[in-house]
Amino acid sequence: MDTTFGPDGRLARALPGFEPRSEQAALAVAVERALDTGRHLLAEAGTGTGKSLAYLLPALESGQRVVVATATKALQEQLLAKDVPIAARALGREVRVAVLKGRQNYACRKALHGFGLLGGALMRTAEDAAAFEELRPWLEATETGDRAELPLEPSATLWSELAVGPDRCAGRRCPFLSTCFAEAARERAGEAELVIANHALYFADVALRGGSADGPRVLPPHDAVVFDEAHRLEESAATWLGGRVSTPGLRRFLADVERACREAERPAPGRALDRVDRAGERLIRAVAPARGRRRLREPPAEPVLVLIDALAALADALAAGGDELDALSRRSLAMADQAGAILEPGLERVVWAEPEAVAWAPIDVSDDLARLLWHDGPTCVLVSATLGAGGDFGFVQRRLGLEGADTFAVGSPYDFGEQALLYVPRTMPDPRAEGALARVAEEVLALCALSAGRALVLTTSYRALDEIAPVVRDRLPYEVLVQGDLPRERLLERFRDEVDSVLLATSTFWQGIDVPGESLSLLVIDKLPFSAPGDPLHEARCERVEYDGGDWFREYALPAAVLQLRQGFGRLIRGHADRGVVAILDPRLRTRGYGRAFVASLPPCPVVSDRGAVAAFFGSGERLTA
Repeated sequence: MDTTFGPDGRLARALPGFEPRSEQAALAVAVERALDTGRHLLAEAGTGTGKSLAYLLPALESGQRVVVATATKALQEQLLAKDVPIAARALGREVRVAVLKGRQNYACRKALHGFGLLGGALMRTAEDAAAFEELRPWLEATETGDRAELPLEPSATLWSELAVGPDRCAGRRCPFLSTCFAEAARERAGEAELVIANHALYFADVALRGGSADGPRVLPPHDAVVFDEAHRLEESAATWLGGRVSTPGLRRFLADVERACREAERPAPGRALDRVDRAGERLIRAVAPARGRRRLREPPAEPVLVLIDALAALADALAAGGDELDALSRRSLAMADQAGAILEPGLERVVWAEPEAVAWAPIDVSDDLARLLWHDGPTCVLVSATLGAGGDFGFVQRRLGLEGADTFAVGSPYDFGEQALLYVPRTMPDPRAEGALARVAEEVLALCALSAGRALVLTTSYRALDEIAPVVRDRLPYEVLVQGDLPRERLLERFRDEVDSVLLATSTFWQGIDVPGESLSLLVIDKLPFSAPGDPLHEARCERVEYDGGDWFREYALPAAVLQLRQGFGRLIRGHADRGVVAILDPRLRTRGYGRAFVASLPPCPVVSDRGAVAAFFGSGERLTA
């Protein structure tokens, strides 16, 4: 790896303008060692390290089949379009690479046939029928069936008719198996040395195999997996080890039953279908809030049991009706099992309701991951810019059950002392005080005047976003973009292109956002990102730590918030030429003892409390009173 990443190495010859980074070479050596020894590795590498190439090159040199699992489509696209071609040039050979996605990302040949690609069909709505006609040329010509290639974004209802998830797939019994787009993608993956997937698909594979090397699987057999964006791994695992019952899911299932009965030329079990529909509506109506999440410590047994009975009766009505109806019968029983899990909250499982759904997840995924993946699975390399604090990986290791794994940490090659300024005003009210968000909005306005826009404002809740956004939009002379106005990638595209624009966002915009250059010169964070009180999963995890004799705040709430703040902070400096200010509008960073843990976790840079220092940094002292 030293010869590959050195000043005159293979990467320098393959990549014009390559700048050797000791951090990148050190990470590559650590990954190479993990693949050679078969030992799991947690590797933290700061922003700008060049993590992708640092794991791709040793992976491709190892002679092993490696899966790279990411948390976002954006990183998948970057790997395929940019990083893998660079690695191939550095190696001087072709790289056999394949991207594999869940079945719901591919058009289904059987569905297309049934909906009239070969003979004309009516969609459920006129809008979907018109969109289907627009898509028809693509559907007739596509060689991959991959949704990512679509010339337009179909509605959720239209795409659900054109594609199938794993629960709707007829599998080996499908008459269109030989031309199946999803199967073709799996075959390409089976011939590749490098397979790019996402966390969700990887855990679907883990769940399907159940810890067995010989069981059915989604991904091809592989020797190693690199989890990039690994700070999101616990949430991905919890989702796939959990389950949900939702109104849209039940209705899709019932529509599948009606369609299968039509195609089999047998009457649909109308009474059984209606019973499931009414039972599902009754359950959701009994527990689901209008917005947000509501924890169910004692889920109502009676509507759950009614739904279970209705699903079991429908399964009986479909059984022995032929291959597809038999599959739907099994699917009905599986949904009954999902509903049954709702009745078992406790120390191992948390149950909650949200609009149109009831969901559950394991409170602690560490034992399941150890059993299903870490003990007898492939070599696992976990990579992120934020896996620990101060070189301590203990929190993530405990949460994931990886206490015995090797660890590695390297900082960023950027000079934060020169490129960044941390502003923590002394005069901000406690975030819980009345009128605190109004004061935050005023500070955002003042800071954006100094930075001439060019700002990303991250809030820790939708409530804060909803209160701050109208004030900022009404009073700033710059283009103000707000999460929800446009799809995420369109918002980011506008933010990058319109240099003086201001983007206000929450939730997923705290991570995976890459906006190098002048467009992001000011990053404002409304308060320390502790999870909202009452969030079911966070609350249950804290209770579990306390039940086990620990300190829920020090052992879970605080380190989780520290990692989230580090993710948010990492949005600012994305290149050697970037300069900018991070403003954290939370006095607890100074007034509470735990504030030191947050500051110590951030890259070292000057900390100021005077807005005049911000003005001086931007060279705009004359605009201080704007």
